[in-house]
Amino acid sequence: MTHPDNLTYAVDDIPPLPKLVFLGLQQVMVLSIYLVIVAIVVRAAGAPAVVAQSAVNLGMLALAIATVLQALWKGPVGSGYLAPPVFSAVYLHPSLAAVALGGLPLVFGMTICADLFEMLLSRLLHHLRAIFPTVVCGFIVMAVGIELGLIGAEQWLVVSTGLVGEARSLHIAVATLTLAAMVGLAVWGRGLVRLLSTLLGLILGCVVALALGFIAPQGLQSIREAPLFGFPQLSQLSYAVHPAMIVPFLIAGLAAGLRTIGVITTCQRINDVTWKRPDRQSIAGGVLADGLGCSIGGALGVVGMATGPSAVGVSQATGATSRYIAFAIAGWLGLFACMPKLAACFLALPESVVGGALVFTGSMMLVSGIQIIASHQLDIRKTMVVGISLLLGLTHETFPGFYQTLPSGLRLIADSILSIATISAVLLNLLFRIGLRQTSTATIDTDQGSREHLESMIRQEGNTWGVASDILDEAEATARQVLNLIEEGHLADGPLLARISFDEVSFVVDIRYSGELLRLPANRPHSDEDLLEEQPMARGLSGFLAEVHPDQMRSWVDNERCHIQLVFEL
Repeated sequence: MTHPDNLTYAVDDIPPLPKLVFLGLQQVMVLSIYLVIVAIVVRAAGAPAVVAQSAVNLGMLALAIATVLQALWKGPVGSGYLAPPVFSAVYLHPSLAAVALGGLPLVFGMTICADLFEMLLSRLLHHLRAIFPTVVCGFIVMAVGIELGLIGAEQWLVVSTGLVGEARSLHIAVATLTLAAMVGLAVWGRGLVRLLSTLLGLILGCVVALALGFIAPQGLQSIREAPLFGFPQLSQLSYAVHPAMIVPFLIAGLAAGLRTIGVITTCQRINDVTWKRPDRQSIAGGVLADGLGCSIGGALGVVGMATGPSAVGVSQATGATSRYIAFAIAGWLGLFACMPKLAACFLALPESVVGGALVFTGSMMLVSGIQIIASHQLDIRKTMVVGISLLLGLTHETFPGFYQTLPSGLRLIADSILSIATISAVLLNLLFRIGLRQTSTATIDTDQGSREHLESMIRQEGNTWGVASDILDEAEATARQVLNLIEEGHLADGPLLARISFDEVSFVVDIRYSGELLRLPANRPHSDEDLLEEQPMARGLSGFLAEVHPDQMRSWVDNERCHIQLVFEL
């Protein structure tokens, strides 16, 4: 690994203690923005002030534990990078649905289930690539953004409250101001101001809401009455599960895992100028750490978490990506977890401010999903996967009466835009894989002209099929080496048959001939392709999914015909 010159403290560097403390506090400022997700859920549950404050404080403690787990290295758990989690929007809709059905115990129990599923996914990432190609992964991220944005828009436009007249107008004005501040700082801000645009927009919105009397009196009273220091209470914890919540939470766990893949891949690229392909062991350890940390959070009584791309953006902008900053972050979060007054401030956030913030975050996630989808050329199959699944998902909000008439079993898996869209995308992708593999064959001799003919066929057909150029470069070079070895060893008795094929998961070069078998090593590692927060996550996820990871090189004899097969998996 070669660290870029623009990093002051790279991943394995240990900053001096005073700077380490400051860098940790800076990251905590970014992570604290997402405590608003906890505030929304406990507010929806109508939890008593003491229970709600403990939930926020326990959330900080869960973040501390998960941050350290992610920074662990050279073990099955942890990516070895500074990639702190945040309370994730992907869990917001299912958590609100669980609150309505069974209260906070159901949220905590189902969160644990979702993260056990994510931990399982971390062990199966490679085998699921055909089920979750780039287009499906990007579409899931986009669907999360749509769902989150609609929740924010509902609070922004006062759809479900009883506000009327001037109060309604002022509520919408505060939400609009909050959103405008975030957008303005994100578009025209520079450096940390831009990276902290969400936090600064929240602060401005709260100041205006306070001046207009939009912060509830009971919220202000809770802030005054909350002690400055105190340990979070665990006595209120209980857990429940319900079949109706299984599908929404499993999809949330899947989305959290995809998000973590993108963030960890981005961390790898930031810290290594010679980066060629994702380190799949680090990514698997990162997804496992994310699921384990989030399940610990569920056990402590908080909503779901996922690795946060905004924290990675801050570390890149400041040139401090040292994983040891994770321990400083954990120290600050552990301190703040013992400050109930701070938790009371988050719980007092008015709906107008929260609505504007959710629209902003949802918009970022929506566009991130589009970026991931667009990182590969869209053919008619991918177009239909995205188009049909999106329209089906939106019918949940457009025609709610239809879904209320469905049998109870179907209502369990069609309770949200995200559930319908994800299931549709996965099923359509599997359906459209029928007949997907494209092939081309040619007869060649072991002379220079035939070798050039094979390389030309690989290049021309690969370009026609939309295979990444890095894969074609590697396939040409490897096929050339194989033909050279066959010629030098005089192994072939007559012409060779070359067959190349592609199914968007693997590009295969299959060479067959009569004669003596060429022995090749199996599973030889090799190269990759580069592609596309919200941008760090989108860029990293598309890079992982476009990966050219180690070729599989097989050689065997079948019916007196020698087979040399070169497999380049995407």
